[in-house]
Amino acid sequence: MILRPMQADEFPAYRQIVIAEYGRDLAESRRCSLEDALSRATTLIDQALTQGVNSPPQRLLCITATEGAEPPVGYLWISVSENIAWIYDIYLLPEWRGKGYGKQALDVINQQLALEGITETGLRVAANNSRAKKLYESLGFVLTGYNMSKRL
Repeated sequence: MILRPMQADEFPAYRQIVIAEYGRDLAESRRCSLEDALSRATTLIDQALTQGVNSPPQRLLCITATEGAEPPVGYLWISVSENIAWIYDIYLLPEWRGKGYGKQALDVINQQLALEGITETGLRVAANNSRAKKLYESLGFVLTGYNMSKRL
């Protein structure tokens, strides 16, 4: 498994994926229409990634099965601020899930970040995503709080 920087020509496909996935998550967690959730997801993603692959402090990476393998089997989006990294997204194409690539990608990025002097990585996982929670816990992530909301 290899992590490499995302290229500009790969960004549009990733943008579509992350908006769709985040939109579905928002629709479910916020109990709003998919249309409203996708609109909000588009706005938030475009605000965070104003310059596509060149949007510091964001880092967009491709997960590949082997060196030089194309196309990517998944994507990883992180942001680094001071000594903390935030994992905004890890996405594996459906046919590559359950094969260890997510775990390997997180292991590799955590090792790379530690070498950069980063002392902590954080992430958010949807309450109903038990598969992701299990993965993160197996890698040593611990619960640090809850996101809560109330519809008015």
